[in-house]
Amino acid sequence: MLGLKFSRLVHATLATGSVALSGCVDRAFDFGDSGSFTPDETDTDTDTTGDPTGDPDTTGDPDTTGTLPPPVDVPGPPRLIDVQFSDNLTLALTFSEPIAPTTQVDPAQFRLSAAFAPMSEYQYESGTFYQEVGQWNGTGYFCEEYCYQQCYEYCYTPPGPPVRVAAVNALPDRADILLLTLDNGIGGGVCAQLRTQPDEWISALLIHYTPQGSAAVTDSVGEPLAPYGEQWALAPSAEYDYVYGETFPFMPDLLPIPCPF
Repeated sequence: MLGLKFSRLVHATLATGSVALSGCVDRAFDFGDSGSFTPDETDTDTDTTGDPTGDPDTTGDPDTTGTLPPPVDVPGPPRLIDVQFSDNLTLALTFSEPIAPTTQVDPAQFRLSAAFAPMSEYQYESGTFYQEVGQWNGTGYFCEEYCYQQCYEYCYTPPGPPVRVAAVNALPDRADILLLTLDNGIGGGVCAQLRTQPDEWISALLIHYTPQGSAAVTDSVGEPLAPYGEQWALAPSAEYDYVYGETFPFMPDLLPIPCPF
């Protein structure tokens, strides 16, 4: 239920227009519930299963409807604790405490990757591979005829354009959540490619962040967010990168982004 409630909160915010989305973007696909939720709908948890009184369940899921205040500042720098798609153009980043306004943060300080590395018991296949997501984000087929003794038609899906973060905005009334808007929506080819990798490998979408830019992301008292696999964000034109001998280096926490296709 947490994912569903969180998704409804983000979708309602986007629907009201209270978050400005910039850049030229593809059509957004909603990966939440059936789409019946509207900003006027009250999200109350009324699960009465096993409760003959019919009283609302007040002991279940955390309240993510925005009716409770966001977490207060805690000692130490902020930590990224969760990353999810709310639609194919929007990533929701949840932090351990409120984040200061990000109006001066350059969206290019964030970058998405498709990443691959062996699980711990397969360390003999050491190394981590990062791929530009747009390489598997194409649509349609391109066909050519090849002739070698006999002719046949060869078809493939061309790479799509790079996927970049175009805007960074706070979720209203939830200072612990940032919304990253992508300039090109994620397509089904990306998730399909991740699923083709061997079971003994970790294959995931990851968000990367560098404090090097216009301004660092900080908490409400100015403590900065630590870099998160920043070498990928510092090479925006690179189509791939291979880090030999290490598994997901320089990441305080490994937070694979659920692929919603």
